[in-house]
Amino acid sequence: MSLGKSPTATPTISVLLCVNRSNPYLAEAIRSVLNQEDGDFEFLIAANACSDDLMEELRRMVSGDPRARLLRTAIGQLAFNLNLLADHARGEYLVRMDSDDVCSPNRIARLRSSLAINPVDVLGSWAQVIDSEGRRIGEYRLPTEHQEIVKKLVYTTVFCHPAVAIRRQFLMDVRGYLGGFSSEDSDLWLRGLRRNPVYMNLPEFLLSYRVHGAQASRSRQGYAEMAAHWLRELLVAPSWYLTKGLVVALAKCLAAPALVAWHKTQPPRAAGGT
Repeated sequence: MSLGKSPTATPTISVLLCVNRSNPYLAEAIRSVLNQEDGDFEFLIAANACSDDLMEELRRMVSGDPRARLLRTAIGQLAFNLNLLADHARGEYLVRMDSDDVCSPNRIARLRSSLAINPVDVLGSWAQVIDSEGRRIGEYRLPTEHQEIVKKLVYTTVFCHPAVAIRRQFLMDVRGYLGGFSSEDSDLWLRGLRRNPVYMNLPEFLLSYRVHGAQASRSRQGYAEMAAHWLRELLVAPSWYLTKGLVVALAKCLAAPALVAWHKTQPPRAAGGT
């Protein structure tokens, strides 16, 4: 049941989207947020290092909807712009969204109902993988319970970044996103472990994650970034868990050319991370 197009004075959910260039999927992505069955949220969009044409396009797309707020920055880094949106957000939870993906109509409703029962620090969901035509070509099933998420963080992606809801105070406590050209999300989950968080994924497909030719692909730089993140954490608080994570990350970095080539031959199943 829709709650209408006017959010409450202090919405509990803020949807965050960053975009720096137009794409054929942008209008569908924005519509999938604005047309949620549960309409009680604010929608913050950062147009970063973008053209005047894109700003005008965004204004037209959200025109007349009081839930939407546009911010423009000259800095193209995703981490910076996510932090900027988080600073402006009023919601208790920050729901991520990318400019080429599609929310299921009940995404906000399902996140809200789950968080009301179990207010975890990061709540993600499964995602289906779609191609440039919107056809389902794969799926992204993730560990659902905290212990399994932490265990698998050593080896693989544990959250689909554009499918998560992050408790705003948790993000502030860990000082926001720190950086990396392709690993700002995995770095956040790793640093967050210092705060004894609770991580969860809903075993439901609440997002369609789009795979297309214009996306950034895995690279040696991405693997090197993750190795650096694990090394930092190990030096801060030595443990067997962090040692294992560093060893795995270094192995991936050294094997990066082969891994990149291998991933190109695999069916699309995951989003982000290394």
